[in-house]
Amino acid sequence: MSPLASRLDSVGPSLVNGQHTTKLGRSIYSGWVAGVLREAIIDGTLASGTPLVEARVADELAVSRGPVRSALQVLEGEGLVRTLPNGRTSVVGFGAEDLRDLFRVRFELESTAIRWGAERSAPIAPLSAALDAFEVEGATTPRLVELDIALHRALVERSGSRFLVEAWKAVAPVIQTVIAIGNRRLAAVDPATHFRRIVASHEPLIAAIGAAHPEEAVAMLRDQFELTASMFGDGQGEDA
Repeated sequence: MSPLASRLDSVGPSLVNGQHTTKLGRSIYSGWVAGVLREAIIDGTLASGTPLVEARVADELAVSRGPVRSALQVLEGEGLVRTLPNGRTSVVGFGAEDLRDLFRVRFELESTAIRWGAERSAPIAPLSAALDAFEVEGATTPRLVELDIALHRALVERSGSRFLVEAWKAVAPVIQTVIAIGNRRLAAVDPATHFRRIVASHEPLIAAIGAAHPEEAVAMLRDQFELTASMFGDGQGEDA
């Protein structure tokens, strides 16, 4: 069984077989295909240099070639695949240096957002509401990752900068995938402790932002990102 085909056990049958049972838009399929490929690249299932042939990927994921083509364009924009001079597409890979690079960029974007949000005395309510959603979820779930990303997006939007938000959104899918992988690993060991750790790392951050202490919040953000990166890195091989 191919690395991609082996992943179909973890996705919903409505998407895997959807081309035969449901008329879904190409954008839905391309987003799903991009997600499958993105995670396979980031967790090392698809190694650097692996060729990605549209027809083969489409066959393995039971979709048409159009969504695969669109997904590969998205992943090239994220720096995870490249188009070679001969027109073929191959995996760039995702290693330890890429992880450090990703979180350095994320820190610069979000720390800038904290400072700019403080300068304009932006409302704290969206961040508080996003944190409350963690408590409502109450457990380590796949949706918790989405809530985590939503909170940090609210933090960036608080900056009031359209272009800062767009820069953050460009790397957000890769960030979310890294968090999802780490989340699953730790949740498999001790989901209750992992959930409490996530809440505990965000509560003081939001409190410091609300108290107009941006540099304190930035320091907390740095610590939080170091922990998140370690969650991913501890489960990887030497190349990650």
